[in-house]
Amino acid sequence: MSAIDGTPPVIDTTRPSVARVYDLFLGGKDNYDVDREVYRRTMEICPEVPLLSRAFRRWLVRVVRFLAGIAEIDQILDCGSGLPTAENTHQVAQRVRPETTVVYVDNDPIVNAYGRALLEENDRTHFVDA
Repeated sequence: MSAIDGTPPVIDTTRPSVARVYDLFLGGKDNYDVDREVYRRTMEICPEVPLLSRAFRRWLVRVVRFLAGIAEIDQILDCGSGLPTAENTHQVAQRVRPETTVVYVDNDPIVNAYGRALLEENDRTHFVDA
């Protein structure tokens, strides 16, 4: 539902989504032809992008592990979270500090739909459409 007026979100499959293209670079499957076209064109220009995307994901895991562990942070806000994938912020943080609350924020309708479905069972993890 839209945070503004409660209407169901509209997912425009004719326009590429940064979140879906990034998911492709991480090896994900939640994408459309238009996203795969952006992926192909990007690969022609910069074939290192999948390696960089995976390196960034490893960096995110290390940072969250530090925050939840050594820094003892128990509330994390993940802005522009993108599509849920392996080793999400809440999984890493709650593995280190189970009481950690994580709030994901994104404005992509498909990200919000997938995120809410994935996190339904986790009362310490939330999604905000913004």
